[in-house]
Amino acid sequence: MLADSIWHSLFQVPQLPIFMSLLIPVVAIIGFYLYKTQKVRSENELKRKMVERGMSVEEIERVIAASTKRDEDE
Repeated sequence: MLADSIWHSLFQVPQLPIFMSLLIPVVAIIGFYLYKTQKVRSENELKRKMVERGMSVEEIERVIAASTKRDEDE
């Protein structure tokens, strides 16, 4: 009974389509920043592992530059 009244009140008022149309860009923005955060974390983890292995600064720069160039090509 309560669920039916809520269901009907939501779909009879034009606020739901407005809310949904505003929700889509918000979800896209959140997803974008989550992706960027994960990318930075993985790059930092890679750098940390390379330092632990004893790689030189030049080798690390070469690897990071190659991975950055590959990401730009995709």
